[in-house]
Amino acid sequence: MQIQEAILHRIIKERNTSGSDSTDTKKRDNYLPIDERLERTVEEILKIYTRSTNGYGTFNSSQTVYRFPVLLKDYVAKDVNFIGFTGDSTDLIAAKMGDEAFSTGGYALFLRYTNQERQWMLVAMLKLKPGTGVNEETLELSDTLSFDIEHLHEAARVDLQKWQDDTQPYLSFIKKRQSGGQVSRYFREALGCTEYTDSKHHTGQMLDAFEAYCEENAWTPEQKREGRQKVYDYCDAKDKADEPVNLTALSAVIDDQNPVAFSDFVRDNDYEIDETFTPHKTTYNRFKRISKTFGSVRVSFDVQDIWDGRVDYDEDHACLVIANLPDELIAEIKKHKPSDANPTE
Repeated sequence: MQIQEAILHRIIKERNTSGSDSTDTKKRDNYLPIDERLERTVEEILKIYTRSTNGYGTFNSSQTVYRFPVLLKDYVAKDVNFIGFTGDSTDLIAAKMGDEAFSTGGYALFLRYTNQERQWMLVAMLKLKPGTGVNEETLELSDTLSFDIEHLHEAARVDLQKWQDDTQPYLSFIKKRQSGGQVSRYFREALGCTEYTDSKHHTGQMLDAFEAYCEENAWTPEQKREGRQKVYDYCDAKDKADEPVNLTALSAVIDDQNPVAFSDFVRDNDYEIDETFTPHKTTYNRFKRISKTFGSVRVSFDVQDIWDGRVDYDEDHACLVIANLPDELIAEIKKHKPSDANPTE
């Protein structure tokens, strides 16, 4: 990870206040120095962000209402510098914060960095927490303030290349609930975050994550089979009940002895899966049934048929073997088979 540009602005607001006059801002007019202190803080923020991300999406297309994507576009096009872009963006966040009475002020961190040869823009609201420090010379205790990174509730990150290419989803964010209300919604509203609701994408990412999880944990074929069946049964039950899949609940279903292991694996490896999503039946059916078409031939059978020996793959002849064919099918094949055809050698 390499930091390119970083800056911090302050938004001042007391709890239980609202309206346009409930917020004020204090902005830096220069960049944060890229030193060990900043690098250490950013690494901690990114670690918590990766673990806490539970929403994926795009920017709202209404540029009149949602101005952050416009500001970002001007910045990327170099029509405005980083300081100007972040200052105007802080005003957007402060305005939306004023609409939420229970929100409190904080420090808006804007960070542009590269990681794995990709360009990222991170925006995070940081809160302060009190602590106690010591004077090394006098050994006197004193009050201190530091960023409460462990409780990162408002943050979003843009994959700049995916955004410019309109490869969706290119935006991720944190959604936190407090006392039944979405206190942090103002932040996503300010940036114009729109959730990506493609059920096929989320379900496919979930299945890919499960296969990778099995490999990392060296699951046996039997464990994989049982796990796939659990995933299928859970998704199918949710689909029939017209309810969303909950990633945390699914993680506990997959491994009830370590209920957060799978969900942690998903977050640690940046799989683009919402905390809740609609299951896509055709996609999750891959764990139950195999269906393929090649040329004019279509085959479809349950995975259980492989385990029961009814279907197999002959590696020597690269062909599919189906046992116990019904007499009617055998008769149809023989009727159309050329008389001079020889069996495969």
